[in-house]
Amino acid sequence: MIPDKVLYTDGRGITVTDSTFQVKNMSYRLNGITKHGLFTIQPERLPGILLAGIGILLGLFGMLKLIPNTVIADTQINGTYYTANYLALWIGGGLLMLGLIVMVIVRERYAVRIATAEGEKNAVVSNKKEYIAQIVNALNEAFHRDDIHAVYTSNTADLR
Repeated sequence: MIPDKVLYTDGRGITVTDSTFQVKNMSYRLNGITKHGLFTIQPERLPGILLAGIGILLGLFGMLKLIPNTVIADTQINGTYYTANYLALWIGGGLLMLGLIVMVIVRERYAVRIATAEGEKNAVVSNKKEYIAQIVNALNEAFHRDDIHAVYTSNTADLR
């Protein structure tokens, strides 16, 4: 038996050979993978948008002095009294900034997505697109070699 030729390995559990795709403890046979590619996972931005929206509303309430003094009494902080409108303005500004920071921090992630008889799954996920692209390129090479091997063996079988 001829050992598999290693086409790619990262030294951390990801290995692509000419017949298998090994991801830590999972091993996928190439002939069982029907489709593969680089998949972009979009970040969830809704929490940041909600925080920013609430911050804008609260800030507007404070700026337009829409909170009456009869509803919420003035608050004393370190010996100084602040109105509810003043606090709403500052808290709204803080929530707006927090929402913007959350939206900036979340990043796109990338995955090697494979389709097998069991369905589609993200086999490897990373923040680095180049890393995922290297794995996908190795899989492309493995499938290309498998196609050449299949053509070669069918042609030699015809010659017999």
